[in-house]
Amino acid sequence: MQPSEIMILAAALALFAAALLLRRLLRPKAKERRHRRKQDQARRVLAKINTIPLMPQRLAYLRKIDPLTFEELLLEAFERRGHVVRRNASYSGDGGLDGSVVIEGETYLLQAKRYGKHINRAHVAAFSAVLAARDCSGIFIHTGRTGAGAKDVAAANPNLTIVNGQRLLDFLNTGDIERSTGTHSRN
Repeated sequence: MQPSEIMILAAALALFAAALLLRRLLRPKAKERRHRRKQDQARRVLAKINTIPLMPQRLAYLRKIDPLTFEELLLEAFERRGHVVRRNASYSGDGGLDGSVVIEGETYLLQAKRYGKHINRAHVAAFSAVLAARDCSGIFIHTGRTGAGAKDVAAANPNLTIVNGQRLLDFLNTGDIERSTGTHSRN
């Protein structure tokens, strides 16, 4: 091989290596790709949910989707209504908070839970404690039923709103979320 051919080959290999390195450096991290994938799934669910004719079927569908997709579904619905949404940097280690949304200038912390049956009173109590510690309002959105214990916890914290059932479906459909205390949540 001639020295000029070796130089050309070396330059080509160096260019190829540089291109691979650049691609690796510019490629989104695994967390970012996961967030994007869940956001894409949430958009597809949002498009599909209102094509399902009956409320019980829509709730059953929501109960079957991936929990992280459910979180993104709610954040996407808020964004579509023009609200400023803050997503967590990662899904794990979020302290039980799934993001926040600014509604009419007030920041609300969000907790999203997919339940098949009654919600866990302890989850509502923990979220209520976070709201009290941070002195802010929050919305606990879930697919299950709200039992008496959870309603009692919500009633004790006027900054906590529980949204489920028909209110959840109305929110996904119209973006209207009734901001009231948790005592008005529906089963």
